[in-house]
Amino acid sequence: MAEVLSQQQIDELLGKLRSGNVDFKAIEEQSSAKKVKEYDFLSPKKFTREQLRLLENIFDNFSRLFALYLSSLLRMSCQTEVLQAEEEEYREFSNALSDSILVGVIGMHNKECNIDDKQILVEISRPVSFYILDRMLGGNGSGYLVDRDYTDIELSLMEYLFKRMAGILKSAWSNSFELEHTLDRVETNAQTVQFIQQDESVAIVVIEVTLNELKGNVNVCLPAASLEEIFKIFDSRYVKVSKKSDPKQEKHRRGAIMDSLRDTELTVSAVLGKADVSLRELLALQRGDVIPLHTKVSEKSIAVNVESQEWFSGELGTKEKHYAVKISKILQ
Repeated sequence: MAEVLSQQQIDELLGKLRSGNVDFKAIEEQSSAKKVKEYDFLSPKKFTREQLRLLENIFDNFSRLFALYLSSLLRMSCQTEVLQAEEEEYREFSNALSDSILVGVIGMHNKECNIDDKQILVEISRPVSFYILDRMLGGNGSGYLVDRDYTDIELSLMEYLFKRMAGILKSAWSNSFELEHTLDRVETNAQTVQFIQQDESVAIVVIEVTLNELKGNVNVCLPAASLEEIFKIFDSRYVKVSKKSDPKQEKHRRGAIMDSLRDTELTVSAVLGKADVSLRELLALQRGDVIPLHTKVSEKSIAVNVESQEWFSGELGTKEKHYAVKISKILQ
């Protein structure tokens, strides 16, 4: 999530601009200087670039499936797009949430891999949620600017939506990992979400939802603790670890491959010459006709092909009353 300036910082910046005390030259030098990214060794990164890219691909599939579902549910054109997938501390995500929120706590399960009680958060912005509710209740979607708590009927409708989203999440993950997704509960207060520590690393996937003129976000919060075991199993199945092979073993392996190939049958052909004829001439050929070749009579060099590749050149002769070719040169 981008850093947000406080009101005091904004007032100080505006005050410096009005008084003319801002050193634009220093700001320009600072912006053109080499960027240095700070790294907190007390809170090391838990997600690699490959893992974040994997999550981005998974939720790109989710966004497309979710857009199709919304279009059929609301009877209108809906568009979704993954804006970013990045790592941050949970406190940064929770501080950006308002007092009244709509969050679905979704569990992830896989009995074969002993994955259970792993939970993620899916937060739908208030304008998007009330737009969907207005359309589901027969409205035209204009009543999304609402500043109040959700009613019991509205929460029941949104609970139905979150359950459908859990099924879409299962389909989005299916290409990478088999996971069952279930809706555990729906929260409207960020303070009631207690299973994530404030300093815990989480992956935040921001999905922009466009409903006619309205644009809002669906934010997915994935704690590192919930994904740690999943990434381990995924890496052991699909990620190949490069290892330096023993030279003796490599030589033995190559010898075994060559031994298995030595008995392979290949077609060897001697090409006496070639000629170009038209289709009319080919159809007019009769028994006894002579086809002149491009090869001259004085030439002793004959091409010897292995399969379709020209490997040798040789001389035509006889051996034991059979035509034969004596190899005179190795071309490859």
